[in-house]
Amino acid sequence: KQWYQRRVRGIIQRIWNFLYERFFSDQVQMYVDLCSISNISVFILSDQVYGHYIHGRAVHGHADSDMREMTSALRREEENLCSKRGLEPDSNQQTFDMVVPILLRTNYNRVTLPLRSRDISNRGQSSELDKQIAAYHHINRMLASYIDHSLDNIDYTIGEKLFMERLLDMEIRDPPSGTGLLYPDEGQSFESVLYYGNEWLLFVWEVLLVATLDHWTGGSFILASAIAWLFNEVILNSFSKWRCQRNVASKALIDERFLL
Repeated sequence: KQWYQRRVRGIIQRIWNFLYERFFSDQVQMYVDLCSISNISVFILSDQVYGHYIHGRAVHGHADSDMREMTSALRREEENLCSKRGLEPDSNQQTFDMVVPILLRTNYNRVTLPLRSRDISNRGQSSELDKQIAAYHHINRMLASYIDHSLDNIDYTIGEKLFMERLLDMEIRDPPSGTGLLYPDEGQSFESVLYYGNEWLLFVWEVLLVATLDHWTGGSFILASAIAWLFNEVILNSFSKWRCQRNVASKALIDERFLL
């Protein structure tokens, strides 16, 4: 009976979250809006050449403004007195699935791999920090130039996925080494790389964990739930946060001290 009630509560929570996010507060879309206000575009590579792109370039050219300027800018957007936020002219499409050119990925690896493989004991030295900052600016300029079609021999096109690619959720075509592909993403599939987009998987994991612990503890549901909470909240979440910060700092060349 306890397991039945737990499953029912979990399903009800999933349905409530879906309805709330769809009709009241879409946290993922709010993140995209935050990128636009902050004038930050995001490259997410979940595979060697496949990933997601969030176009967050501010339509007003900068994000360093006070509350009055920000309010005025948002009002101009509401009244259609400025350009739209989308990547393409006269478009609001900001999120894309993407296949980056192999040459772009090669150039990225050429700059970042030496820094990521360096001795950990030397990472705090001034010379190493200078190298990291220089590499960060180089990568930033390279990716911005790629989006602006300003790189020699490296470019991209925007188009729709094939029917089989949408059906199988996989890439069938191999783009040329110097040409990438961007697919408009109405469903914001970049959430698949976040905890936010894996709630059902996490729910199943917690149910299986409690079920296993309940069996090991001889049917003590309260003890099993307490151990599961301790493992998930204290051990697993702490390790995940530490590992994610290390990954972002290493791949994006950002000092870990700036990650909250």
